[in-house]
Amino acid sequence: MPPTTRPAPGEYLPYFGRYISLVPEGDIVEQLQTQIGATMALLHTVSEEKSSFRYAPGKWSMKQSLGHIIDTERVFAYRLLAIARGEKAALPSFDQDEYVHGADFDNSSWAYLVAEFELVRRATVAMLKNLPEFAWERIGTASGAPTSARALAFMMAGHELYHQAIFRERYLVA
Repeated sequence: MPPTTRPAPGEYLPYFGRYISLVPEGDIVEQLQTQIGATMALLHTVSEEKSSFRYAPGKWSMKQSLGHIIDTERVFAYRLLAIARGEKAALPSFDQDEYVHGADFDNSSWAYLVAEFELVRRATVAMLKNLPEFAWERIGTASGAPTSARALAFMMAGHELYHQAIFRERYLVA
């Protein structure tokens, strides 16, 4: 059974509390699945032309932001899988700016990135639906700190909610 309560502060780096705090209590796998529809509806309102918009000089384009969401989901999902399976090795940090700049998302079509996001999230949900109950409580090391599988699922959901708000507030997506 998936967790329904937020992880305790000792289960993740304090930095990630800003994402976890956005996620309501409740079945986290159900929330991740429900987010697909809300995020897809938001993303489908963006035209190819608008997807190249940057709200300020030096800031990521919408394509880069969506690519970042996709990359982060993959990294968090891998960490969750590794920790849930009992991985003892520390899992490394990743530099989000290096990932974005190394990907060249601006040369992808918006439609492709939107479809890729949906596929990645659906793959994450499928993995989590098959996770044994005891695995959610496992704690490993990610980015140099104790991190639970449960915390990573809440971090994924909160990260997406955080970026939905940025799309609305800074990129002016309705």
